[in-house]
Amino acid sequence: MDVNLYDITHDFERILRRSNEFKSLKSIYREVNTEPETKQLFNKFHNLQMELQHKQMIGQKIMRDEIEEVRKIGEVVQRNEKIVRLIEAEQRMNMLIIELNKIITKPLQEIYGNFEER
Repeated sequence: MDVNLYDITHDFERILRRSNEFKSLKSIYREVNTEPETKQLFNKFHNLQMELQHKQMIGQKIMRDEIEEVRKIGEVVQRNEKIVRLIEAEQRMNMLIIELNKIITKPLQEIYGNFEER
């Protein structure tokens, strides 16, 4: 039996879009974007996080002032209910993706797990 993994993956993508986790994330993201001030705050926080994560991934040192800036913006973000809800929805979606990734990579884990036992 020849299986086209790309077709199955595209089917899965369509199913994922119908999940409660994705629908919730999309809805809350729309809410955040309806308020210019909230949208700007979220984008600033998100972009700063991405920038620092990128620096970390390529081995660049993160400066104290950058850490302080994230902390200060984080405090403001925590007082914004819509952004907090969005971050929580992102976390639920990320957890779902992590769990699905474990299922998808299970065959590889079985191979390498057996290899390590030798």
